[in-house]
Amino acid sequence: MELTHRQLPAFIASLFVHVCLLVALGVWWTRPHHGTGDEPDREIGIAIVHRQKDQTRYVDAADMATEATQKSQAVGEPTQSTLSAPPADLAQPLDLAGILQSMQSTPSPMASSGLAGDVALSGAALGGDGGQDTETKPNDTTTMVFGVSGSGSRFVYVFDRSDSMNGTGGRPLRAAKRELIRSLQSLGERQQFQIIFYNDKPTPFQLSGMPTQLYRGETETIERAIRYVDSINAFGGTEHDSALKMALRMSPDVIFFLTDARIPRLSGSELFEIQRRADSNGTTIHAIEFGTDFAAPSVSFLRELASMNGGQYQYVNTHQLGSPALGSPASGNE
Repeated sequence: MELTHRQLPAFIASLFVHVCLLVALGVWWTRPHHGTGDEPDREIGIAIVHRQKDQTRYVDAADMATEATQKSQAVGEPTQSTLSAPPADLAQPLDLAGILQSMQSTPSPMASSGLAGDVALSGAALGGDGGQDTETKPNDTTTMVFGVSGSGSRFVYVFDRSDSMNGTGGRPLRAAKRELIRSLQSLGERQQFQIIFYNDKPTPFQLSGMPTQLYRGETETIERAIRYVDSINAFGGTEHDSALKMALRMSPDVIFFLTDARIPRLSGSELFEIQRRADSNGTTIHAIEFGTDFAAPSVSFLRELASMNGGQYQYVNTHQLGSPALGSPASGNE
């Protein structure tokens, strides 16, 4: 179609208008949209719901995190610097060189067999009385039973009187009583003593009208004690534990324990309980074992008893009772 000179200006104007409209429409279409236009957009978040019986409460999680941070700072929660710092009560480093020097300068205790006459394992070496490093008290003395010596001021004699002590023609009981009387006669008024003979149960020496206790070694009291020893007969079975515990209740310095009964033996728990009580009292326990064997047994609860309580162990062959060598310390080393 050919345009006339009259129609050309109108066509150009129409074309310009349409181009402008298309450009405007393209610009509007490509610009970014912001919201719906009804109301301004808002940021979103996480709300925590607290449901209770009478209400429902919404809490912003961001607010809870901020509150927790403020509380931790208020109570002094440890920071990186405090975590890296050493504890306030950290002990000072050990002076290992000083400790080693102290150990080297301290003399070690001597060890030995524990048999009577073996001075290295006397009560003194294990913390008992009678050693060179032990302070001697004014009332202390030393007395002996079958070659075993004990030092102190408070003595308890625990002697077996069961039926087995009647063996070998009754020599064991007679020798035990004779040796006990000899030891009693060496005590003086400054010392205290008690005698406990036992079989199935312990029987202590007791003065008329007085409780069972330690008695002073006054002349009249010693004489009564000797008469009590002379009156003792042997009969019944053997129960060691109750007699020893009765003696320990009196808190003596020294216990002389004599028996010919290897069976029944004191159990491990009984030995440890006796040791615990002796340690609390500072008591030394010496053990004298009667037997018919020529040499001392290699395993004996009496040897353990003496060793555990800082005492000496003595073995006496009852066939040799009454011989001139009786009571010699060498008899325990066979």
